[in-house]
Amino acid sequence: MSIELSPEDATLEELQHTPIDSVLNIIDDGLVHIPSYRELYYRWERQHWEANEIDFIPDKIQWEYMSAEERTMRIYALSEFFQGEASVTNGLAPYVIAMPNEEMRIYATTQLVDESRHTVFFARFFNEVMEIDEGSLEATLAVARTYMNEHAKAILIDALSETADRIRRDPQDIQRLIEGVSLYHIIIEGTMALAGQRAVLEVYRRDNIFPGFRAGFTAVARDESRHVLFGVRFLRDMILRDQKHKQTIYNTLNRYAPTAFAAVSPHEETVHRMLAQQEDPWETMRYAKRSLEKKLKVIGLSMELPRIPSPPTF
Repeated sequence: MSIELSPEDATLEELQHTPIDSVLNIIDDGLVHIPSYRELYYRWERQHWEANEIDFIPDKIQWEYMSAEERTMRIYALSEFFQGEASVTNGLAPYVIAMPNEEMRIYATTQLVDESRHTVFFARFFNEVMEIDEGSLEATLAVARTYMNEHAKAILIDALSETADRIRRDPQDIQRLIEGVSLYHIIIEGTMALAGQRAVLEVYRRDNIFPGFRAGFTAVARDESRHVLFGVRFLRDMILRDQKHKQTIYNTLNRYAPTAFAAVSPHEETVHRMLAQQEDPWETMRYAKRSLEKKLKVIGLSMELPRIPSPPTF
């Protein structure tokens, strides 16, 4: 009798074959009984992986047989993630300093390590598989940014940088940290990133492409399940300390959620193509909305979110 390994304990090789929904269900389970900050730290210790362990040779062989059109489509699909990981890596240090107690601060340092690892993972894939290597990480990221839509740039570059700078300038102001966690952990990671990861990994698994990338990106999603649960617990704890923090969280989400949903919305040509193939072009947006609603319920908030088209009938 075979025993199904939990995705929480899976190795990189095993994660390559793990359905992404099994990994994302870690968040749903965690929302029922939110782990403590120390428990999240222990998860980080158990789930360590190394970006340089991944064998990208099979991915590179597949890339060589792809058409120019398909290559461009793959670059568009992954560039926002690459820049997103670099942006959160650059912006996280002020959060660590501003955390109001040691348990939070210790956990936040693990997230800084995670984000750095994710950035290196994407840099390796862009350099070694996609052959986009401009000689430095900064120059390669500059190329990736040319494939991003303006809504994603507004959230992942402008808003995140501005928020991190406000925290850096006054780390004692808990309101600024609450704004930052609302944007970083709930909007960027808990809504945009997880919905996008799910969409990409489902397609790559279905088409059996980029096995090395699938392993690493699934590990990224597992890391971010910890990050999201931390954000939910932190914001819930802040509200329990002082109900006035609800308004700060509400204002931050109300400010950034519309842009975040616009960032993951399909282009008009994508809508036409997917409908012609009897596929649902708005599933990623609906998944993002459902995910955000679950987190808001646990945090203790209710708010109106952007309307998403209903599933098409074929």
